[in-house]
Amino acid sequence: MTAEEKAHEGLRLLKQATLEVVALHPEGLRHADIVKLLDIPSDYQGKQKNYLSWSVVGLLINAGLLRREGMRYFPAK
Repeated sequence: MTAEEKAHEGLRLLKQATLEVVALHPEGLRHADIVKLLDIPSDYQGKQKNYLSWSVVGLLINAGLLRREGMRYFPAK
């Protein structure tokens, strides 16, 4: 498997895990909840930015698989 294929597989698994954890919470989840439940916090120069999880959430929203209501995320209807 090439490096690119590994990256795509990793991204596919992150998207799947995000959708699964959101689906388990009908009340919706805040971004911080998703990060905590998946244990994927980032640390950029000592400050939490969570760029990876924001990117995954954005990709899922753009793909129509996740939706945002206020500060919470839900599976797309």
